[in-house]
Amino acid sequence: MNRHSVAVAYVDFQKAFDSVCHKNLLVSVRLASLGIARNLLEWIKSFLSDMQQRTRVGSALSGPANINSGDIQGSCIGPILFLLYINSIT
Repeated sequence: MNRHSVAVAYVDFQKAFDSVCHKNLLVSVRLASLGIARNLLEWIKSFLSDMQQRTRVGSALSGPANINSGDIQGSCIGPILFLLYINSIT
């Protein structure tokens, strides 16, 4: 029986995109240089700009707070943008 060493690295990306600043993402990734069309590029910029959140506890509602990183929970674009972001780091 042949024995071989195996190295395994587990990485949890669940909250990783939440720490990426929208401005840094748009500047560092240079989405246009990746061939992303102008209309889609404008949609992504619009999607990430001026995001706000509010918190509800019972019937009380907080004031709006600006969101400068992350995206809407459950969106499909967040993981894709994160992969493009970490790909551009190298």
